Amino acid sequence: MTKKAAAAASLRSEAAAFLMARLAAMLGLTFTCHLAFMAPTLLAADAMPGDEALRGQLFKDQINKPACKQVRISTRGQTGLAPGFDAFIADLIKGVRTKDAMVMQPLFHPRLNTSLFAVKEMLTKIDATLGGPLDVSVYRLWAINTVDGTPKGQLCDSDEATVYPHYGYSLQFGIWLQIMGQREIGRAFATIVPVGDKWYLGSFYAQQWTHADKDPVAWIQQANKDLEKGHKEAAYIEYDLAAKLLEVGKNLSLELTTQVNTARDQIMKQPEFVSFMAKTLNGESVVYAASMLVTDGAGIMVRLKVPGEVALNDMKQRCRKLTDQLAKQSWSSGLSGLRCAFILPSEKPELDGALGSIYIPFKGD
Repeated sequence: MTKKAAAAASLRSEAAAFLMARLAAMLGLTFTCHLAFMAPTLLAADAMPGDEALRGQLFKDQINKPACKQVRISTRGQTGLAPGFDAFIADLIKGVRTKDAMVMQPLFHPRLNTSLFAVKEMLTKIDATLGGPLDVSVYRLWAINTVDGTPKGQLCDSDEATVYPHYGYSLQFGIWLQIMGQREIGRAFATIVPVGDKWYLGSFYAQQWTHADKDPVAWIQQANKDLEKGHKEAAYIEYDLAAKLLEVGKNLSLELTTQVNTARDQIMKQPEFVSFMAKTLNGESVVYAASMLVTDGAGIMVRLKVPGEVALNDMKQRCRKLTDQLAKQSWSSGLSGLRCAFILPSEKPELDGALGSIYIPFKGD
């Protein structure tokens, strides 16, 4: 799949419908900065008559009904709602596109105390993951009418998405940026809240949207195909990778994510996958296993319990042996490799240990 095709893929594509049909048949660089809840008395000072006028302009006779509304906006961020609002979005796009922390850091709500260093680190991670130079556009803009500032999630029907607003704001916005890199495509979801006559970021969450030139829908389609072939283990991994790409932070929830998680768990749940990998890689103490994004596609990571220190050369040989075992499995033909992490008895299976890990691709050394 080309990057342009991946970028154009819709959350309401035929893959989502195909996934639901499959469920019926089966029956059985991340940086996040969230606005903390604040006392209503403190937030009341933020409310301005201009915000209420804009809320009335957007929601008209439905102003007293909590709702999410998609706002018409150009890909470069022009809404025509208010000059200050459009200027804010333009600065947000510029900050991400140019990796300019000096432009972006002042956009965060002052109460977040977001440091210049943290913003620089975030922008560097986005650039490194996606591959600069970057092109940034607006994928969606939603206006959220909470009426009384209640932080209840509002369903945006046309996109099968739910935006979770911040407490204390009768009007706020959710903006979903699309970030085109030279290697991959990313997305960034941010909430925008009014403070006096200004606008600020209440939260910002950057995500990788494509991997190996496949967006979540393409990974779902691949999983569906493997499931039809009877390769349920491969389908589990591909659904799980799609779920990873669909992680959009705490302020946005996608119906497609729920569908993918259900499809994956219908095949097996994570503890069952650990048991399956322990059986497949017999002779090793597999205490944790998961899907992972690797350079050229989908891979598996296993954590192996060892009684003591292991020499680097021994780690390589053991992982090479396990990789060869895995590559012989009929369902693994679409995978790219195996990462072996070695952990000591005192270390937790859910975390990497002091001994580190080794990645071995199925092809090459």
